[in-house]
Amino acid sequence: MRFTSFPSRPHLKRPQPASGKAASRPGMILSICVASAALVLGMAPAQGEEYRLGAQDRVRIKVFEWRASRDTVFEWTALNDVFIVSSSGALSLPLAGEVGAAGRTTAELASAIGDSLVRNMGLGRKPDTAVEVVQYRPFYILGQVTQSGEFAYRPGLTVMQALGIAGGIRLREERMDRYEREIIQGQGEAKLIGLNRINLLARKARLGAELAQAASVDFPPQLVAISDDDEVALLMRQEESIFKARREGIETQIRALRNLRDFLEKEVTSLGAQLVFLDKQVELVQKELGSVASLVERGLAAAPRELSLERALAQIQSERLAAETSLLRSRQEISRTEIQIIEMQDTRRNEITNALRDTQIELDALDRKAETTARLIFESELAAPRLMARRASMEQAEPIYTIYRPAADGSILEIAATMASPVLPGDTVKVEIPMPPEYLKAIGSQADAPETTLNPASVEMGSAKIAGADSTAR
Repeated sequence: MRFTSFPSRPHLKRPQPASGKAASRPGMILSICVASAALVLGMAPAQGEEYRLGAQDRVRIKVFEWRASRDTVFEWTALNDVFIVSSSGALSLPLAGEVGAAGRTTAELASAIGDSLVRNMGLGRKPDTAVEVVQYRPFYILGQVTQSGEFAYRPGLTVMQALGIAGGIRLREERMDRYEREIIQGQGEAKLIGLNRINLLARKARLGAELAQAASVDFPPQLVAISDDDEVALLMRQEESIFKARREGIETQIRALRNLRDFLEKEVTSLGAQLVFLDKQVELVQKELGSVASLVERGLAAAPRELSLERALAQIQSERLAAETSLLRSRQEISRTEIQIIEMQDTRRNEITNALRDTQIELDALDRKAETTARLIFESELAAPRLMARRASMEQAEPIYTIYRPAADGSILEIAATMASPVLPGDTVKVEIPMPPEYLKAIGSQADAPETTLNPASVEMGSAKIAGADSTAR
């Protein structure tokens, strides 16, 4: 980069602090020499041409004024700072106001700042101004690179160095171990789906036997055909055990209710016989009471005898009423027991029906999942060799580099580049790897190939395969 330097002045004194006080001459000369050397040693962004400032550039400004009347160098502390070029391409500076920076070199910007100070501050002569770029605006890189995005610019940057900053060319969009992992995961998931499907088919057979009130479970042929497998045989034995336990449980409950009903029926019979006996007692006591009452009227029997018979008749009638009430209650319990048996059977039938429906829904979902898993495994097995061929072709292909550079009029210049091409701040570097013709031809031949038909319901489980769903049981 180019900078304006301080002109040599005779009898310079040491510069003053921020307050503007005078300093001694030897220290001032040393300070100016160091500053000038630092400015001269700064490298330009592109060799052989002046760097033009743009938005997002950070510049450091130094402004000094020689005041001959005092024989001192005055420092403009309000301007001696770091400023950022705005998106409009200007610098907003104290005292100097807004100064255009975009498209100018550091020397041109320093001169423009001095002119602005002369106009705004009414100075007799232009102060000495120096401009230094402390941070360039970023550059961008995208395409077939390991890490695309925005990066800090470095002076003398080339396309090769930009690729190094971005991690180099990315040849492997996808890794082989990813496909291997997908195939292993897919095969494991397929086996799990097969095991779940066997479980659901066995459960469906057991629920069907419970609904039909069969004596045993009739498993479908696809399960019987692979019953020599240990896992399948274990699932079938478990379902048979569940079937027997549930059947024995419901039979025990119904048997208990029926025994209660039989006991209540016997009680009803006993209470009916008791009522007959009580009716006969009432009849006898009433007959005896009539005879005693006739004797009492003729004075042949004592009145207490009549009263005793009346009390006995009332007691028997009370017992008869209690027996009749017990009879009605027993008949009510018999009806309630019959209702409980019917409700228990209906509830069990509804539970089995709902369980069968849910099992069928799960089977249908597993069939769809098995189809998806089978297709994913097929795609991974198909993509792996294609990826190997593509990787080999990409490693032999020559990358294409393109630089997109903003122009002064707002347009974008498209520049064909090589590894040694210089990159400027604000540039966008695009890296492309062309697809070899033989690879494109191979892809076209695969696209024209007939589609492979998959059997989504066929899922491997160990050494056994369950093919198709049990359509007759649905």
